[in-house]
Amino acid sequence: MSISFDRLQRVAQLDASVFDEVRHDSRATAPAIVVAAASMLLMGIGGWLWWWMSGLHALESVFVKTVVLGTLFSIALWLSWLLVVYMIVRRVEHTTLEIEPMLRAAGFACAPLALGIFMVVPGISFGVGIAALGGWAVATHTALRRATGIEGGTLVLANAAGFGLWSVAMSLLASDSNQIAPGPFLAESIWDAVAVSRFLG
Repeated sequence: MSISFDRLQRVAQLDASVFDEVRHDSRATAPAIVVAAASMLLMGIGGWLWWWMSGLHALESVFVKTVVLGTLFSIALWLSWLLVVYMIVRRVEHTTLEIEPMLRAAGFACAPLALGIFMVVPGISFGVGIAALGGWAVATHTALRRATGIEGGTLVLANAAGFGLWSVAMSLLASDSNQIAPGPFLAESIWDAVAVSRFLG
């Protein structure tokens, strides 16, 4: 595990060579999945802490929805993101990619999501959440480029499509009555609730 912590530290230092290493290290598959899951969990906790600090109600229910279910949905949709990348690159570039190297690199690229824990800080919560998502998308592009060797517009399109799928699905999971989405997506559930109340009023 010390190797994994060292790699996480290097990701934090924007050292993209980590993605080259894990591409060839079969032992890094499990740690990469753990990093991905833990980072998404921290983002979910950060969103829930923001909810709590905002004085909103139904803390236990929202915790289960946004932290537990939100993390599970986030992981599933992240895997779908990678599948979209795989399918687009394969179709456009007419090449077969190796799934495990992609998974390992993309797993460590999820580390920026852990910044979502700082959504607890009042006044900057939403900005922190958006920054975490943006950093994740950029890190994932870099990781996939290193893991696949694909350059140029094809990978940009594929990564954007995968991230778009994840983002839209998360948005759909957040509503005034259900907060099954982590981090900054909790804000959307409040917007929906305000919109509905104004409409009904």
